[in-house]
Order: sequence, then structure tokens, then C-alpha cells
Amino acid sequence: MSATLSFFHARQKLLFLLASLYVILLTLSHWQLPSAHVWLIAGFFSVIMNFTYLTEALSLRQFVRIETLVATVLISLSLLGAFWWPPLVIAAIFGHGCWDIAKHLGAGVPFFSWYTLSCFGVDFLYSGSLLFYWMS
Repeated sequence: MSATLSFFHARQKLLFLLASLYVILLTLSHWQLPSAHVWLIAGFFSVIMNFTYLTEALSLRQFVRIETLVATVLISLSLLGAFWWPPLVIAAIFGHGCWDIAKHLGAGVPFFSWYTLSCFGVDFLYSGSLLFYWMS
């Protein structure tokens, strides 16, 4: 990863802080807001999670096409799931987790292992929780 051009390389503490804040706000949103908003909350958080890797790809000017393609597909599924059929937002979140593991193994723009593995864990637990919620 090029230290001079990478957006997040010099901002790892900020990235950690924002990722932690993301998880806290996600949890608080589902805990505090009415259950009628579950899919809008899930869709919103699913959409914003897709900008991290895209930002890094644009700053490095590497893997922009693949990161844009993955983000576009996952954002589209998130929006369709939030407003039309909830399993699509579940699939988008799970798909993002799969992309995290692929990134950990070297796909797309290079990123920090601590982030990709943590993000996979959050995505896996969150999509599983939403699936359980949808099925009950």
C-alpha cells in the first residue's frame, strides 16, 4: 500500500474511531428506533459501509473499476432491500462481508487486515441477526 497516496494509511486511528462509531450507532439505531424502521436503518448503514474501499481505491487510483462495481451492486441491493424486499439488504450486508474476506485474501484495493476481518465479523453477525429477524 502506497503510504504517500493512501487516504487511510495516515488515518488509521480515525478509521478505527469511525468504524467503532459506526457499530455503536448501528446498535443504538436498532435499539432506540421503532421496529418499523429496521429495513431503512439496515439499508442506510449498508449503503454507507460501501464507501470505505471506494475512497481508498480512488485515492490510490487502483482497482477503481472493481471497487466501483462491487459498491454499486451492494448499494443497489441495499436500497432495493430497504424499500422493496428485505432479504436483498440482508444479502448486500452478507455480500459485503464476503468482499471483506476476499479483500483480506488480496482482492481489490489493498486494505488493513484488522479492518477487513473486523468488518467481516460485523457484517456476518449483522446479516445473520437481520435474517433471524426477517424469518421470525
